[in-house]
Amino acid sequence: MHAGLPLLRAQKKPRRLWKVLLGSICLTIYFILSTAAAVLYGPFENLRRTVIGAVLTSRHPQYIEPFYSAATLKKYRPISIDAMSVGSMQTNNYSQVHDNGIEVVPISTSKYSGSLLIINDPKRVHVAVTKYLNDVGQTVSDMVKQEGAVAGINAGGFYDIKGHGTGGMPTGPTFSRGKYIGGATGSADALPMIGISKEGALVVGKYKLDDLKTLGISDAVSFGPQLVKDGQPYLKESDDSWGIAPRSAIGQRQDGAILLLALSGRGQQGIGASLLDCEEVMLENGAIIAGNLDGGYSTELYYKNDFLVAPSNPLGERYVATSFIVDGVKGQ
Repeated sequence: MHAGLPLLRAQKKPRRLWKVLLGSICLTIYFILSTAAAVLYGPFENLRRTVIGAVLTSRHPQYIEPFYSAATLKKYRPISIDAMSVGSMQTNNYSQVHDNGIEVVPISTSKYSGSLLIINDPKRVHVAVTKYLNDVGQTVSDMVKQEGAVAGINAGGFYDIKGHGTGGMPTGPTFSRGKYIGGATGSADALPMIGISKEGALVVGKYKLDDLKTLGISDAVSFGPQLVKDGQPYLKESDDSWGIAPRSAIGQRQDGAILLLALSGRGQQGIGASLLDCEEVMLENGAIIAGNLDGGYSTELYYKNDFLVAPSNPLGERYVATSFIVDGVKGQ
């Protein structure tokens, strides 16, 4: 008569477990939805601006668009990459700099970590371009090895056709070692450019293609916005609507040294950095001019066959169209 009791208890135990599991799932879903609602529609203006800006500057802005009106999205629309000053037609001359020293400066905060690579001779820095131009990109580490270089960081923007990550088509005019690679839109308007002259001067600003040639620009990519001008911050607090993410940037000190900066994020040694964070790091390290490079999954800094800042992409290095590389010298 009582032989069925153990079986009955055994049947009740799994039911209780399922109830507990179902309850946990429901609580988790509720927590996720309520947190998302608080971020998207709650009173936390700065947090909302950061999240919306981060999504809008990613390669998938469509994920945030259904949740807001066109007017609201316009309010939070990130600053454009062409937020730059009109480029100067005068540059410094660092032809007499022949110091082959390179310094690695580690960076660590509660939000992000990263590295700053200081290259004393700016004439060692060039743009490398994928050898599969207009087809697919290459990883930064491949470009470094291909060029016999000692270091590299991702550089300009590229067209990601249908989101497949092919990365073979640079956006805007591109120069490498004095050669015009292509990428011009055909427009006569000045475009956002980051480049280096034959004399080693970093230029950041809006330039026409003919201006770049007149200046003797040997290496250049198209990206932005500008971070530092004449040793002063170029961006204002209200301009920082790109959110937080892995970031890359390039700058130059008064003595000519080039600063290559990469800051990690998206769970890879931190949650990420803002444009203002990049601007601050550049100024703290003596930059008189600086510009923002492509970030997110593209961000990485490679030096001496290893990553100073590894890509946050779970699939590893991204295929990109261009990188700034540092020529190697004997003994390095």
